[in-house]
Amino acid sequence: MKKHFSLLIILLFVSIIIIASDGGKDKINVIGCTELNGNGCVCHSLDRDSNVVVWVEGPETLAIGQTGLYKMFLTGGPAEGGGYNVAGRFGTMELVDTFSFRHPLAMNELRQAFPLPFPSASDTIYWKFGYTASDSSGTDTIYSCGLSLVFDSIPDFHDRWNYGPKFPITVLHPVMGLQNDGNQSVVSYILEQNYPNPFNPTTKIRFRISDLGFVSLNIYDVLGEEVATLVNEEKPAGNYEVEFNAGNSPSGIYFYKLSAGNFTETKKMILLK
Repeated sequence: MKKHFSLLIILLFVSIIIIASDGGKDKINVIGCTELNGNGCVCHSLDRDSNVVVWVEGPETLAIGQTGLYKMFLTGGPAEGGGYNVAGRFGTMELVDTFSFRHPLAMNELRQAFPLPFPSASDTIYWKFGYTASDSSGTDTIYSCGLSLVFDSIPDFHDRWNYGPKFPITVLHPVMGLQNDGNQSVVSYILEQNYPNPFNPTTKIRFRISDLGFVSLNIYDVLGEEVATLVNEEKPAGNYEVEFNAGNSPSGIYFYKLSAGNFTETKKMILLK
């Protein structure tokens, strides 16, 4: 009995050491998984897997100091649970919920607070995050990495990961400028990503125009057929927000196109019912 008790104490002590060691390892490996900050989820497997698909969606243009809402999507692989890392080169990563956290040693990188379960192996999961543009205009980049894992709490080769494509962001000055007539006008044209996206059945679209002129904002389906006209009139320079109600339109991918002066831009949105 005494011998068995001593063995139990030894096993318990070893277990505590292992748990503490794994905890320390986890704290080290939660950062440095994107192409910007590291080498991927190498604590699970050394090689990236093209069967794991990762991508970021959100505004492609931000003004300096403006915060955009983004999503990182993950599908493929074992797809029992998922994890992610996203990092920005110049801007600031923003937490938008309790599903993620920012590591104190990498303030420009976010990762999941806990693995997110897949409803099924064929499903897609995602995490939301915010990104605030830096104080210098030009091009910024968001980097992403997704981990599709077997839900057994063992980091090994059964878990698979991949990088997402680099997501470029155009950063513009938000300042007001003076025209020759002395009136103030914004100095750039911007078409923002609709929000929310995906949506059901309504979503809002924001845009900025720099000069007085004729403006059109139209919605198209994947076949190029016009679904709705949201704006079709002359407008002064300024910031605008319009709402699109999809009504009885079927789920799927739609496009919205802004035309103002010599400026034309088209973005994609998803109706999910």
